[in-house]
Amino acid sequence: MKNRTVVLSLLFSAIALVSFSFTTTAQQPCTGISSLADCPNTGCGQGDSNLNALKNRTDAAPPNIQTRRLGQIRAFSEPSSWTRGQDRSSLAFRESRGVVVKAFLSDARASGKETTNCRLTGQDNNDFHLDLVSFKKAGKETAVTAEITPRLRKAGWDFEKLDFLGEEKYYIRITGWYLLDSMHISNPIERSTNWEIHPITRLEVCTLTRPKCNQGQGWVDLENWEIP
Repeated sequence: MKNRTVVLSLLFSAIALVSFSFTTTAQQPCTGISSLADCPNTGCGQGDSNLNALKNRTDAAPPNIQTRRLGQIRAFSEPSSWTRGQDRSSLAFRESRGVVVKAFLSDARASGKETTNCRLTGQDNNDFHLDLVSFKKAGKETAVTAEITPRLRKAGWDFEKLDFLGEEKYYIRITGWYLLDSMHISNPIERSTNWEIHPITRLEVCTLTRPKCNQGQGWVDLENWEIP
C-alpha cells in the first residue's frame, strides 16, 4: 500500500508539472483588442510570445548587417524540433543581427490574421509575405521568405506595388532581421528554409538591368518607386 501511495503521489506531481509547463507558455486570449495599438509585441492567443516579440521588432535598422546570397541563407542549419515558448538564446548569434540580400521577387501576398498581430483582420493589421528566389523561374521550394510587418511598414509600401513586383519578377534588394520561424519546424510549409528576413526594414527596387544594379546603380526605395 505504501509503495502504491508513493507511485500515485509521483504521478500526480508529474501531471501537475506538465500542466504548469503548459500554462506558462500559453498566451492570454485575444479579447478586448480592437486595434494594433492595443496589441502587445508578444501578441496573444495560442502563439509563441518569444517568437512574436522578434517578429514585432520596430528598430529602424538592425545592427551588424551582413551581405548574403540566398544560397547562403538556405544553407543555415536549424533545429530539428522546437517547443512553443522555448528559450531562443541558442539562436541569438544570428537573430541579433541584420542581413541585406538581392533576389527576384517571385510572389507577394497579404497574410491572414495571426497571433503575432493579435488575430486582427485586414491588410493594415497584418504582414505582407514575400517569396525570394535566385532566378526568375525558380520554384517555390527554393524560396526564402521575407516579411513586411505592419509595425514597420512605411508609407508607400503598398501591397499593389508588391503584387506588381511579384507578378513581373522584379529584382529587389531587401534589408532586415534574421529570424528563425520556429513555428514551422513542426508545421512545415513549402519553401527552402525556416530562416527568414523578418521584419524587413528597407526594400529597394532595381530600375536598370541586373548587372548594373549589382554594380550599385539603379536602386530606388520602394516608397519612392511607382508602378510604370
